[in-house]
Amino acid sequence: MEPIIKAKDVQYCTLQCPDLDVQEQFLIHFGMNTVEKTEDLLLMRGEGPQPFIEKCVKGDKKFVSATFVAASKEDLEKLSNSDDFSDIEELSTPGGGYVTKAMDPDGIGVEVVFGIEERSDFSEVSPYPTNEGTNINRVNQIKRYPKGSYPKIIRFAHYGINSNNISLALEWYQRHLGIIPSDKLWFGDSEDSNAPLMGCFARLDRGSTPADHHSIFWLDAKNQSEGVPGLNHVSFEMLNIDDVFMGHEILQQKKEEFDYELEWGVGRHYQGSQIFDYWRSPFKQTHEHQTDGDMLDNSVPCGHINMIENTGGMPGDAPGPSQWGPPINLETFGDKRGV
Repeated sequence: MEPIIKAKDVQYCTLQCPDLDVQEQFLIHFGMNTVEKTEDLLLMRGEGPQPFIEKCVKGDKKFVSATFVAASKEDLEKLSNSDDFSDIEELSTPGGGYVTKAMDPDGIGVEVVFGIEERSDFSEVSPYPTNEGTNINRVNQIKRYPKGSYPKIIRFAHYGINSNNISLALEWYQRHLGIIPSDKLWFGDSEDSNAPLMGCFARLDRGSTPADHHSIFWLDAKNQSEGVPGLNHVSFEMLNIDDVFMGHEILQQKKEEFDYELEWGVGRHYQGSQIFDYWRSPFKQTHEHQTDGDMLDNSVPCGHINMIENTGGMPGDAPGPSQWGPPINLETFGDKRGV
């Protein structure tokens, strides 16, 4: 099946929150910077070129949408001319650009944009080179981070959804945005037609250009959120592993005063291989710090993981929640109330 377009990136996520002052404080501690704030709107950016990477609107707690990037205005028009997407609108947020909108099979908002300009004050932040074993890259360069430094977030990286029908959701994203699966999690043998699909990690199809192991991730809503589809988590790429641990330290220091909750971390994933750290905001919307994830081109086949026998996946995998790190309670992972 030839997709309508092949999205080339993800741009930002949109959440609805009851108190934008509280959300702003959390995201500053999490590593973002305020771009714009009104009574009803909050825009936050990282250190990357995107004008903003999280958009928050005032209202009852809700995950509103995730935003993908089209490769051209023509691609945006192709989507807009399809049955599911809206007419193209001009964006009034920083960076301008154009957007078309839809709802996926789980009722999750999907935006696709084109023409958003990079922020004018952007200057690239480079990490310190790293010495690893006999691979020496840092000589006569002392590595120092000021104590109490806030972490550096680069970009919005991916999001996770609790889905009522993972296969249907994947098919929808494949048809509209050219998404391809990286790993599927089965409750049993993937060859068994009765084995339920419990999860799926999917990436952008950039051809021979590598893409993140996943830009979107689904878990079965029946197990995660009592059958209510909605947000599991949103994830943001950090500059490096130091920033993941600095973020962990800052949020640990602030959690009692500001009602933050460590959900899981620090550790390294199996699927995707990222260093991760998950935190819940005061509204219990889960945000993840991540770095050093797998990058795959479109030649890598989908892995199939048997969750009962704990086998499958990429060569050499022994699938599980993490390669190292603290244990996870899968019954409490992600946003349990679905929205």
